[in-house]
Amino acid sequence: MDVSVIIPVYNTEQYLVNCVDSVLKQIGVSLEIILVDDGSTDSSPSICDKYAKVHDNITVIHIQNSGPATAKNEGLKLAKGNYIALTDSDDKMEPQMLNKMVSAGYAYHADIICCNYKQIDEQGNISHLNSTNQQYVLNHEEGLTHFFSKDKIYSQCWTKLYKRQMLQDHHIENDPGLRTDEDFIFNIRAFVRAQTTVIVDEPLYVYTHRGNSLAHAYFKENISQYIDNRIKRVQVTQDAVKNESDAVKEWSTVHIIMYYNELLGKVALFQEYHSDKRIKNIFRFIRQNKDILNRHYRLCGFSKGGQLLILYLPISIYMKYRKSK
Repeated sequence: MDVSVIIPVYNTEQYLVNCVDSVLKQIGVSLEIILVDDGSTDSSPSICDKYAKVHDNITVIHIQNSGPATAKNEGLKLAKGNYIALTDSDDKMEPQMLNKMVSAGYAYHADIICCNYKQIDEQGNISHLNSTNQQYVLNHEEGLTHFFSKDKIYSQCWTKLYKRQMLQDHHIENDPGLRTDEDFIFNIRAFVRAQTTVIVDEPLYVYTHRGNSLAHAYFKENISQYIDNRIKRVQVTQDAVKNESDAVKEWSTVHIIMYYNELLGKVALFQEYHSDKRIKNIFRFIRQNKDILNRHYRLCGFSKGGQLLILYLPISIYMKYRKSK
């Protein structure tokens, strides 16, 4: 079997049929679909069960609500395909996605295959149309630097196929219960083990941008845990690159600053956290790596002026500035 498609499902009844149908319509590839109902309270469980009754290659498991990381792990336990796809239940695949990616994977004995995506919002507006329609074959170091710099490789799992044997050999899975940053943490553990990565730079995945999605809503109600999750992401990154080249280490620092910057924008909305010790440590990290920030400030999400402000303004004043933006 070529691919096991694992789909964690939580209250996505509006999108689930289109998602599963898009996988069933994949051309020229053998696959199984593993639907993991993560304690949904809408009609998603019954939709999953109906598919399993009709299609022999669809398996459904129902678990207590535990978050997407745990749901994906449950799916990984059952997977039998040569490659693993981790797909969100409110998104879709283009009909040739898996065939194009698996073919490239087999041709180059790739551990990870990446594709590009297009984004559609709930009004039908399409964005993220930046594909080159080329293929790229990367060695271990190139794969990591492309991943950290987001050069045609993105942090999400849903744009990738992973060789199942690699995941099993190195015991790569998600951290149970993690509800943010789980995709990046899974990916960094995979990329530090991957010897060959192939990019099929075509928009083969259709990402649905929802303003009320779990990921977008989580930080507003769980800002302290969100900060901890982001710090854990950094710790995993730093541990993962200890034995990598200086170039990889620099790009990992760029990535950390990039996502610390994003985090500060969210924390700025919560004035009671402006003086939090964890936030002070984030500023300390950025300022200790000011040479890297100076070289890559635009990629890190700063303007020239913003770069100077985060380096030299008192933290309290900078956070008020970010809140006002």
